[in-house]
Amino acid sequence: MVAHSDPFVAMQDSLRPRLPMWVKIVIALCCAIQVLTMGADLLGYPIVQQALVIFGGFWSPVVWAGHGIFPGHVLTIFVTYGFLHAGLLHLGMNMLSLVALARELNRLIGPARMALVYALSQVAAALLFAVMTPDGGPMIGASGAIFGLAGALVGFAAVTGWRRRRPLGQLWRGVAVMVVLNVALTVLMPSIAWEAHLGGALAGLLMGGWMAMSRSPRGFSGL
Repeated sequence: MVAHSDPFVAMQDSLRPRLPMWVKIVIALCCAIQVLTMGADLLGYPIVQQALVIFGGFWSPVVWAGHGIFPGHVLTIFVTYGFLHAGLLHLGMNMLSLVALARELNRLIGPARMALVYALSQVAAALLFAVMTPDGGPMIGASGAIFGLAGALVGFAAVTGWRRRRPLGQLWRGVAVMVVLNVALTVLMPSIAWEAHLGGALAGLLMGGWMAMSRSPRGFSGL
């Protein structure tokens, strides 16, 4: 191993956006589950995917009924649905979007706060889906939480730019990411749960704005 002798190179490495460990774990779990279901299908066991969707997908009627197939089912689906995907296209688009947003947001708010945004956005996405489609389900995918990250990026950039009286270039980039992602998913997958996207984006927007307001202007990272 060779250490960097150039201070400028070392500084560039330290400033380069990196993926937090929790993001890598989320990606690994999503990919592993998709490989498992595809492998089971190839071996003639489609029941594996069906069981994952039944037990792990988000079902609005379960929430409204207050109980599910097993004790705690009404709570676990708020977590498990985000790790299931409807094929490689769905998985690939979500994971690529997650990487792109996480690198940038990690630089602005850090890994712990970003994990909080991701988790709460996933819950908010499911809640709005349940409210707007009481009979809906199964709903699967990480896009609700990912839209939460995009919303947080927009909210943080907007408040930061306003407080520091700077151009809001990053704000428009964040808006563009959300719009392009939503349009692409809707076109490629007509059955997409846009209600969950909206819920996640609104939750992320509020949290991103709050996080920017709660920081001292001197503590802001460069935009």
